[in-house]
Amino acid sequence: MLVDDLGPGDLCIDLGANLGVVTLQLAGTGADIIAFEPDPDTFAMLETNVGIGANVTLVQKAAGHRYDHLPLKRSKRLHEDFDRFSEASSLVRQDAAMDLENTVEVEVVDFPKFLAGLNRDVRLIKMDIEGAEWDLLQALLDHPVLGRIDCIFVETHEWMNPAKYMPLAAQLQKRAEDMERPYLNLFWH
Repeated sequence: MLVDDLGPGDLCIDLGANLGVVTLQLAGTGADIIAFEPDPDTFAMLETNVGIGANVTLVQKAAGHRYDHLPLKRSKRLHEDFDRFSEASSLVRQDAAMDLENTVEVEVVDFPKFLAGLNRDVRLIKMDIEGAEWDLLQALLDHPVLGRIDCIFVETHEWMNPAKYMPLAAQLQKRAEDMERPYLNLFWH
């Protein structure tokens, strides 16, 4: 497992950190972690769960393909089980499971530009951003900063719109197979 190979001096980025399960696993390796979580309520729990650590930076923003301010929609079932349904908050989902009245405006970082501004390479990016991954991946794959990333693990959400996203997933998978770097896993979870 790649986490076993991480250590001090490595940089990992957790996009869609939620309550911090993956953030804590990555931080336990001694690697430096930057964890993005846009929802203010979820972010407060992330801060509690992860705590303050010399190797962890928490960022209360969403990662996207361009800078913006967007409504983050939450699950209609969030009140039933916050830990479970906080994972469903999304910038792009519009389906019946989303509570379109329970939204919060969040800042979206131009993630390729953010990476380009870092003074170091990135060992691992974990991306679980509930449907916003499609535009971000396209922008990232077309940006020169891609050559400074070792591995990207993505949970794709093609089920949100199979007619639109299945062909895109196939295109991205073909592109991933043709790349030497970074290693791109589109079916992580």
